[in-house]
This record gives sequence, C-alpha cells and structure tokens, in this order.
Amino acid sequence: MKIKSLKQFKMMLTPPPDKSITIRAAILGAIADGKTTVINPLMCGDTVSTFNCVSNFADLSMDGGNIIVRRKKFCDCVMDAGNSATTARLLMGVASGRNNVVKFVGDRSLCSRNMRSTVQPLIKMGAQIEEERCPLTVKGGNLNGIDFVPSSPSAQVKSAVLLAGINAEGVTTVTETVQTRTHTEDMLKNFGANIVAVNSVVKVSRSELKGQDVYVRGDISSAAYPLVLGLLKGFCRTTNVCNKRRAIIDFFTRIGGDVTEIKKGEVSDIITQKSELKPFQISGGEATALIDELPLLACLAATIEGRSVIKDAAALRNKECDRIAVTAKNLSAIGVSVTETKDGLIIDGKSDVNYSGAIQTKGDHRIAMSFAVLLAAKGGGYIDDDKCVEISYPSFWELFL
Repeated sequence: MKIKSLKQFKMMLTPPPDKSITIRAAILGAIADGKTTVINPLMCGDTVSTFNCVSNFADLSMDGGNIIVRRKKFCDCVMDAGNSATTARLLMGVASGRNNVVKFVGDRSLCSRNMRSTVQPLIKMGAQIEEERCPLTVKGGNLNGIDFVPSSPSAQVKSAVLLAGINAEGVTTVTETVQTRTHTEDMLKNFGANIVAVNSVVKVSRSELKGQDVYVRGDISSAAYPLVLGLLKGFCRTTNVCNKRRAIIDFFTRIGGDVTEIKKGEVSDIITQKSELKPFQISGGEATALIDELPLLACLAATIEGRSVIKDAAALRNKECDRIAVTAKNLSAIGVSVTETKDGLIIDGKSDVNYSGAIQTKGDHRIAMSFAVLLAAKGGGYIDDDKCVEISYPSFWELFL
C-alpha cells in the first residue's frame, strides 16, 4: 500500500472500542451466571477469534450492535485463537480450572510464540499442559492456589493465573514487580469475584461470577496513532477515549507535546497539536505501561532531533513478530540511524530528514500502523501488508484519505 506524505493532518474522530476490554468482557460473560451484554464491542480479527472460541461453551447473539453472552456447559473442544495471544492465554487460564480437555490452535504467527510464561504457573496450579507453543492441549481441573511472581511483566500471564484462580482451592496471589494493566482484576471485581487488589498484589479465590453490562470505551492504544499525527502535522481530537490508561497522555506531555485533555467522567477528549518535541528515554514501569505503543514511539523518535532510548522492553520480542528487531530493520531501511539492543532501541533522530521507503511489516498490525504514521509525516513510501491492521483497527487507513 502506498502512503503519501501529508502536508498537514487535521482530524476529529472516535477511536475504535478497546480490544482488550472486548475480549475480557466476552470471556467473563461466557463463564458467568446469567446474561452479559457487551455494549459497543470492537469487531476485528482478534475479537472475532475470541467470540468463536467462547461459542464452544456460551451462546452469543447480536442485539442492535451489542453482543449478548450466556453461559452454557463447558466441554471438551478445540479453540482457534487465530492471531490473538490474549485470547489464547486468558482461555488457557479458564480451561485450566475445568475438568475438560481443550486444544488451542492458532495462525502461523500465534503458533510461533512461546507460551512458557503462561504454561508454567498453570502447571504449578495443577493443570496438565505438555507443549509450550500452540497447538497445545490443556487438561484442567483440581487446581490449587499459588503465590506467583511473574518473571517479566505481562498482563496476559497475570490474567491467565487469575482466571485459573477463580476455580482453584485456596487463595491465588499474583505479585508484580512492575504493575501491568489492571483490566482483568477490575472486571473480575465487577463480575462479583472474590478478589482483592492492592497496588501490585492481587489475591483471588474460588468465585461464582454474575453477568454484567460492559460498555467498551475508545481504545487509547488506537487513539495514539492519530494523536501522533496531530503532534507532527497539525491537529487531532479523539473523543470518547477511556482515560484510565494514562501513560501515553503523560508521555506526550513529558516530551513537550501540546496536549489538552477534556475529561467527561470515565472518558476524555484528547487533543494534540503540532509541537516541538524533545528526545526521550523510556524505561522501567513506563516501558511496561507503553508496551503496545513502543513501535510507534520509536517511529516518533526518528522525527525528533537528538538521541532517544527505549529499554526494559524485551517483551516486544515475543509479540506477533520480534518488534524490536523488525522496528530496527525498518527504521534503518528508510534511513534512520538506529541501534538494536537486547531490550530496546537507540534512535538518533533527524527532524529535517524526509525518511521514505518500503516497510516490511511481518504481518504485524502495530508495525504497519506505526510506520504508516512515520511515512505520512515524512517522505511517504510503501507498506507491504495493509490487511494486517484488521486485527485491531479495521478503519485505520481512513486516517490517510
């Protein structure tokens, strides 16, 4: 796909609904008693994979754009998670707590991803799992609670353990050295789970969930792409964005971005305007909080005069592709001075260079979207796979019309 260089960018839009919340709402609704209504769900490749998986043990129906979920009896089945590691990991946790046999399969990308960090704590709880990559089979039931400290930050791994914990004897405790997103523990609480979360420590015990109405607000991760275009090329206003995840807003402000937030309860309108940005360093907890946005921020760094450093982001190597290596390769291919490190990138940006060229996405939606933003802000170029964005942001290319 050809990306044209933009003279300016001026847009007001509502970003797609949050993918992570949509996936979790469907899964929790499928194991809860009664009716769950997922209001304003995201319809994309990853969420459709989730809906297909949970339809093995729940009834799903559409009602005016909303999804109605009602629990059925859990059963032996094959779950095809497609490209969605979130779907696979969370449902591995669910399956571990059931006296059933569930086989997990997925596309080529998912099957290449190592699931050891999820598999090992579930085995410790009592599940039987022999493989560490899909296809893998979970033989569940008779779980016991554990005290678990993840070896590296992962909201998906934490979520899998908590979902197993609601069907385990005793208390399951997850203690994070770096706190990750709290979507799962927040939603479990709303669904009536026996759960206590204090800072980075979460404790859960056997629970019976009750169906809920879940309204899915705009996804800040998706909003980040047009907001960066606003910072670089003019103006952007995103509306109805969930304001609980604040790391990207705070980051834009920290590096000198002209950012305005108009709060409206649990959502905000976020406005960015063309700004003189400063080179930056991202590390530690900030790297964890911004993990999905880091390829985009690496591309942003290329447009800023000076050296920017991203570190403590080794988790990027086990995504749809090795996002550190692929980001470095593509930046270098279009003329950016970049050094790949074990856990991140060092980018020497040039504000006066019109980077352009061809981007190899490796089928990764975030690589495609990140470099589309960079090419549009600079000299234009080509993206080899425009279809991969349908995994999370089906309307993304409308930004460039």
